Amino acid sequence: MTLMRGRGVIIPVEWDENGNVVAIAISTHGEDEYVIEDEGKGTELKDLVRQEVEVFGEVRRINAKRFIKVTKYKVRKGNGSWKLQ
Repeated sequence: MTLMRGRGVIIPVEWDENGNVVAIAISTHGEDEYVIEDEGKGTELKDLVRQEVEVFGEVRRINAKRFIKVTKYKVRKGNGSWKLQ
């Protein structure tokens, strides 16, 4: 595993049959995509779809997909400041 710190936007990547978001990812400013694991702080990020965040965590790769287990994150507020979660 590799440690990562990255900024980007939370995006939905999987939905259930009712249209509810069940999996999310972070799309970084470099257009890389990391699926956010649904544990720890990652579960909190489902409420932040389409918001800009900075995430910190452990990255692992399975085939061509990258996954991140988020250990902490910051949310960009409307005034441009960041709030650590």
